[in-house]
Amino acid sequence: MEEIMARGVNFLYSREYIQSKYGRELWGKLMNELPPMSAKLWSGPLLSLKDYPFAEFKLMLKVLSKVLGAEEGRNTADLYGYVADRSLNTLYKVFFKFSQPAFVLKNYPKLWARFFTSGEVKVLSSQKGSAEISFLLPEIFLDWLPSACYGYSKKAVEMSGGSDLEQEETERVRLPNGEWRIVYRVKWKE
Repeated sequence: MEEIMARGVNFLYSREYIQSKYGRELWGKLMNELPPMSAKLWSGPLLSLKDYPFAEFKLMLKVLSKVLGAEEGRNTADLYGYVADRSLNTLYKVFFKFSQPAFVLKNYPKLWARFFTSGEVKVLSSQKGSAEISFLLPEIFLDWLPSACYGYSKKAVEMSGGSDLEQEETERVRLPNGEWRIVYRVKWKE
């Protein structure tokens, strides 16, 4: 089976987020809790344009939650709001600021490729105050997706003037090829 990879921005900006929010002491504690090869990856130079194993990313999130004594999903949502913000260049941010949330969320499929090498995203509908987003993904994404989708969508909506994002999973189906189709309905105030 092919290893699922994540773009370096996930790793680079996650490390930056954890160190800036929780401090270098907690980062050191996190590195000590990870297996040696994982700690070596996270402690070494991380390149935004390089791909790294997504399993290593998920392992770090799990250990971070353990070290913090916090719910993993909440950490993931906050972290992905930060990663989304940091990975978008100034031009995108200005563009999003003058757009409507529905338009920004329509760009979800283009932005997915900036973060991952596998999976497919479709925006089934997007209008004022709500959108429906479909993901076609390998199983490794299942436990991570709800929080990451929420964190990214919340950031996208807020960057374009919306607020109070709510997310509801409306479909979860395992397909014959082993992948999963997951659909979320997101709503917000404008």
